[in-house]
Amino acid sequence: MIAETVASTQLKGVINPEDRALPTKESQLKMDDFLKLLTAQMQHQDPLEPMKDTEFIAQMASFSSLDQMNSLNKNFEQFAQSQMNLSVQNYLGKVVTLKSSEGKGEERGIVTAVSQKGDGLKLTVNGRDHDASSVSRVELVDEQESPAL
Repeated sequence: MIAETVASTQLKGVINPEDRALPTKESQLKMDDFLKLLTAQMQHQDPLEPMKDTEFIAQMASFSSLDQMNSLNKNFEQFAQSQMNLSVQNYLGKVVTLKSSEGKGEERGIVTAVSQKGDGLKLTVNGRDHDASSVSRVELVDEQESPAL
């Protein structure tokens, strides 16, 4: 009874319905945090009205499911990034048309290198590095056209 009163009083001060920001990685509960909360809940429960085992099991299952979904999401992000890396490597030796970074039309040339710099992949075209996201067209090299590029 007292623990419920203390818990509800503390929660009223902490939770603000107007604060709807998504949790950051630092603020998300980990399994250890959950187990600490569960242990504290068991220590402070009313002995005359204890929680049922099924409630504990349901809480554990929910947290475990959430943890697995987070893990799946992280793995999928890594998979998507590796697929992007593979697809950009296919530009090597091909003619690409790039949107100019200065906003002055387009640039065209053969991709001679692909590299990872900073957060993104860079393509080397005409001796300069360009973001892979600036590619607007990819073509096979036409042997008649190749020396002109």
